[in-house]
Amino acid sequence: MTNIFLILALIGVIAAILIGATFLFMGGIQKTEEELTKKDIVIITPENTIKIKGIGFKKEAWAEYKIEGYDVVIEGKETIEKIGKLLVKLISLPIEGKEYIGIELDGKEGSGVEGYSFATLFNLQTNESIYLIKAVRNPTICLKQLPPTAGGLPYEEFSTKNLENEYIVKTSEWNFLGKENITLESGKRIEVYKFRRETTFEGNRIVNDLWLSGEVPTYLVLDSEIINNKKRLINLTDFGMDGGLPNFSTNDLKACSGETSEIPGLPSEAMKMYCQTDEDCACGIDKETGKCAIGNKRYIDTSKQCSRFL
Repeated sequence: MTNIFLILALIGVIAAILIGATFLFMGGIQKTEEELTKKDIVIITPENTIKIKGIGFKKEAWAEYKIEGYDVVIEGKETIEKIGKLLVKLISLPIEGKEYIGIELDGKEGSGVEGYSFATLFNLQTNESIYLIKAVRNPTICLKQLPPTAGGLPYEEFSTKNLENEYIVKTSEWNFLGKENITLESGKRIEVYKFRRETTFEGNRIVNDLWLSGEVPTYLVLDSEIINNKKRLINLTDFGMDGGLPNFSTNDLKACSGETSEIPGLPSEAMKMYCQTDEDCACGIDKETGKCAIGNKRYIDTSKQCSRFL
């Protein structure tokens, strides 16, 4: 059975379509409103944003990407840089009587996550989010939030903004370079909006390029990041508007029933510490050892408190 730590390390997308750091969204080179208007390419709104009209959420639409430079951590010891393919789908699933829409990521050849499917799903009425992880010959895992070990897939690039009728880019953060018609590997020709951001962090020069197109189901055409001489990117190779069926079945969705999904293969001590949400955790006495403990409330006797918790 695949080590669960590998699974948890790999799912951090979808956070980050699917992982980068907050500092990458600081500042950036920008052009004035007057300069952009002179190009007569787009209209800059009073909020200093560029709005790209798209197709919105279209069930079964899909996009295939080439990914490069996303590190995969194996059991916390070895880091391997992968170059491979990722299939992204727009899906809709009924979970516990509620309809969720979202994005599924399927690992393809060379990605390091072949045979894995990941989904980030949203209920637009309740603003709830659910994360599904499915691996060959392993039970499906359903989470209410990404664990702190999230990492290894481009989750950040795929979120609710990829499902909306327009994609909004802040010109205070991104320098708009203009529009261009390009040809994908598949031969499809599309129009893209090109943006760039240059920042520094702790002496490191960071260059981000972002290409978007309203003709693509997820908008994303290219997301490239260069930190000094190290580069990682996700690049669109093909897309379509139908046939992108989800890999998750009704049986898989049963994993979302109950307070907390069991995670097969997770050691008992790690299971005691694992919480899907803050509400799942508590402090008190370990029911098994009788010692002071903080962790999943199913394993904690909250009627008995330690002095250090008071």
